[in-house]
Amino acid sequence: MWRSANAAAIALLFTASAATTQPLETLSTRGTDIVNSKGEVVPMRGINFGGWLMMETWIPSLELEMHDRLPELAKETGVLEAYESAIKKMGDFNDDTTKASKYIEGVLSAVKETADAQKYESFAQLVAKEPPLHAATDIDALLKKRFGDNGAAEIWNAFHDTWITETDFQLAKAVGFNFVRIPFWYRWFENESQPYTYNDYGFSYLDKAVKWASAQRMYILLDLHGAPGGQSPWLHTGEISRGEFFQNEEFQKRAAALWRVIAERYKDEPAVWGYDLLNEPYSAKGLDDWTHAHDLLYKSIREVDPDTIIVMEDGYKLEDLPWREKGFFPVPKTVGWTNVVYSFHFYSGADPEFTTGNKDSGHARFLKEVLRVGSREQKRCQVPIYLGEFSTMGDSANDIEGMRLFLDAFNAKGWAWSPWTWKYVNDDGIGSIWGLYQFLDPWPRTPNMHRDSKEEILSVIARTKTENFRLIEPYAAVIRECTKNTTVKP
Repeated sequence: MWRSANAAAIALLFTASAATTQPLETLSTRGTDIVNSKGEVVPMRGINFGGWLMMETWIPSLELEMHDRLPELAKETGVLEAYESAIKKMGDFNDDTTKASKYIEGVLSAVKETADAQKYESFAQLVAKEPPLHAATDIDALLKKRFGDNGAAEIWNAFHDTWITETDFQLAKAVGFNFVRIPFWYRWFENESQPYTYNDYGFSYLDKAVKWASAQRMYILLDLHGAPGGQSPWLHTGEISRGEFFQNEEFQKRAAALWRVIAERYKDEPAVWGYDLLNEPYSAKGLDDWTHAHDLLYKSIREVDPDTIIVMEDGYKLEDLPWREKGFFPVPKTVGWTNVVYSFHFYSGADPEFTTGNKDSGHARFLKEVLRVGSREQKRCQVPIYLGEFSTMGDSANDIEGMRLFLDAFNAKGWAWSPWTWKYVNDDGIGSIWGLYQFLDPWPRTPNMHRDSKEEILSVIARTKTENFRLIEPYAAVIRECTKNTTVKP
């Protein structure tokens, strides 16, 4: 039923596009609006294709996260009770403030206090032998160690060819989106062992994305999600607990050089509406660090592409004092920037008690602050505002209605937006709306990349085709309602 219904929708899209295909309009900024070449305002309503060119293992469920993998190892070695006691003592891992390696050392020390000595040694040895794979760098290193460069490449190719295909662009168009934000990892473009040398691997997928989006008359936003050195300590940079980008000029120069190469390639491609310079640049110590790095990236692009929109994010600085009250972003004209959009992200958290009429609900309070801060930054800086990532992360119908609250408010403000994310395996079955599409059946098994054969890993990847996922219809209904007016306005 799912497949036949979506096949019909895709067939209709093909028929319509064949009759009306025209080149996409190049977009630019005019004051606080995004406009086409005729000066008409273009409402930007998009979605993130998360987990594709920047692997986050929890999205496609290709490897357990640390908080799931460690208890498995504890159970296997007979120290689960001691492990659970240790976690109560240690508390949950906070990736904002604690290095993952230090946290694991603390867990091991706490387990040792109460576990049988021999069983503890077995646990410690197994953790050392099969450590949690936090991020893409860890996975890539392990795959190369186990299967060689060619075997690792086979696995990565299979994933990138499966997780997102042309069908996903067709389905995104059918729901109502007019653009897709594409997070990417620098390592798919730059050779890590030979900085400033580039390969075709990542570009081959971006080229496909441009082609597929153009066929649907959709735009794409290119998002450097994982920069050299890591612009935050979080796993979605490709490395956990690093965050050295802003403290190392060489990393910044490498990112600038990569953006120059990307801009040179896509500067005349109207489907690419913008370059999102750095996803969530959290590790900038302050405005000076942030501005220095972003100016370097901006100027590198502008040397070859004077026209494409450049998107800059605050990295959650607007959630902290003093910037929450006085503002964070620099006024573009004071730093010589033109044609820029300012963006920030937020995740409100589940709110089971939410109702649309409850002004004291968590979602309503969170939205009030987002609107206050965003409106001030827009007025102060005179730029378009873009909510690049957000979600209620909830499991209930109330949280889906919370998304409606957010989207209606952003539409009323004329802000661009793109929720996180398009598809999600949801291996724990709790019904989270992290993804608009979720795996159709209970997820049979998350692989163990330390132990599974290459063939077993590839068989799991094969399941991640979107045809095996279901559209979360109540969520989709909200999206359709909030994207129905994406026509240009004078």
